[in-house]
Amino acid sequence: MDDRTAVLAANSRFYRAFERRDQTAMAACWSGTPGDACIHPGWEPVYGSEAVMESWANIFATGLPMRFLVADVVVQLLGDVARVHNVEHISIAGDGETLGRVAVTHLFIRRPEGWRLVLHHGSPIASEAESAEPATEPEFH
Repeated sequence: MDDRTAVLAANSRFYRAFERRDQTAMAACWSGTPGDACIHPGWEPVYGSEAVMESWANIFATGLPMRFLVADVVVQLLGDVARVHNVEHISIAGDGETLGRVAVTHLFIRRPEGWRLVLHHGSPIASEAESAEPATEPEFH
């Protein structure tokens, strides 16, 4: 499997673990190092493997059955580092209605066991209605 395909597979594993609220699978997505960092939308940043895993445990504890449609995926390979940008369209399982969109940056590093996350950074995107063309300044004659 080439590097791009392997990175995309690692990104997909992250979303499967997230949707399943599977702490063990989520931990397997990460490098497990003090350099791990997670910036969830609206949360304070967390740093270090233990704090990152605790943040996922807190999210999973809500029991909210989230589903993700991942779109606009861009992969950049930089040697033993890979950057993935994508947009999450988040819905509640079984509902199908998009609750929100999040722009995500993932940084992966190549480890002996494969590509592992060192950064998850999510930033909310305005709803499509809110992100319509900005109001223009009025013209004065």
